[in-house]
This record gives sequence, structure tokens and C-alpha cells, in this order.
Amino acid sequence: MIARWRKLRLAGQSGQALVEQGVLLATLLGGLAVGGVWLMKTHPDMMNMLNIQIRSYYFMLSLPFP
Repeated sequence: MIARWRKLRLAGQSGQALVEQGVLLATLLGGLAVGGVWLMKTHPDMMNMLNIQIRSYYFMLSLPFP
């Protein structure tokens, strides 16, 4: 076990960059999730507008070509 810690200590800061990148990614995804939930709760009309827009695209794509 001591040899493992010594090896990790001599490895440098390569693990630190990986941990920092993981923390930043988790923070970004968490912020996007919280922002999305807030948006859905405070602006339900805008969510309805997006639903209508997506459904209209699907309708136009489902029309047969002459």
C-alpha cells in the first residue's frame, strides 16, 4: 500500500487535471439541468410553443412528395 502511494505521489499532477475536468463537467451538467427545470416551471407557454413547432416539423416531413 505504501508503494502505491509513493508511486501516485511521484506521478505528478496528471490525476489532478482529470479530477478538475470531471468536477467542471459535473458542474456544467448540473447547472444545465437546474436551468432546464427552472425554465419548464416558469415558462410553460414557451414549452408549449416548442412542442407545437416540433410537431409542425414532423407534420411537414410526413407529407408525401409529388
